[in-house]
Amino acid sequence: MFLAVVRVTGAGRIADFRERLRSLLVRDPDAEDYTEHHDGGALEYRFAPRKGIPFPAFAEASGDFPELRVEAEWDRDGVRGRAVIEAGRVVDEERGAPAQPGVDVSMSDQGLELAFVCERHGADWIGYAASASRHTYFRWNGRELVLVDAGEADAALEDVAFRLVDEWLWYDEEAAPTERARYAQYGLPVLGANLKSEKVALLRRRDRRYSTLDDAAREAREALMKQWLTQT
Repeated sequence: MFLAVVRVTGAGRIADFRERLRSLLVRDPDAEDYTEHHDGGALEYRFAPRKGIPFPAFAEASGDFPELRVEAEWDRDGVRGRAVIEAGRVVDEERGAPAQPGVDVSMSDQGLELAFVCERHGADWIGYAASASRHTYFRWNGRELVLVDAGEADAALEDVAFRLVDEWLWYDEEAAPTERARYAQYGLPVLGANLKSEKVALLRRRDRRYSTLDDAAREAREALMKQWLTQT
């Protein structure tokens, strides 16, 4: 379950914001269905998205209308969250609990550095990792790390990977016009794998690192960095 409500308020050009946002969503091939509601001097958008709230479109429209406040609230599988956008920037964000346990994502000046996810699978760990230029699946038993080619990944490995990708990443092979526009504004190059633009804003506020790893998962990440990231 993923339900979200986005409210736009303020003593500004609400009608012009509405038209600007509509034009951005119409041009976005990844945009999902929504309903629009008027409440006095406010706009309200309601989503039941499969992929996520279109934060890049709201942020871009907000940059054109800095006098307005964009406030999003969501409930994703029982995890509640809230974010506020003003003048094109996320100025506040709260989450009731980590949306994705077992995740570690870092960025450099050029964009994605490493996106990593793992979870328990029986007595061992399984996971997926992506840098800007390559990716791999893996299994970890606490002592040995086994890298798994994409063609040999089973359904469990693919499910773990999709959990990371759906929340954090987009790829150069995708059209993604809104993401490309936001990257141009950020001054970031588009690489093979890229952080979603709202995650770039999040990581910049968190010293370029987000992690929900416990001690065992951190050991798996360290093993992956030594074995995989050092490969040429």
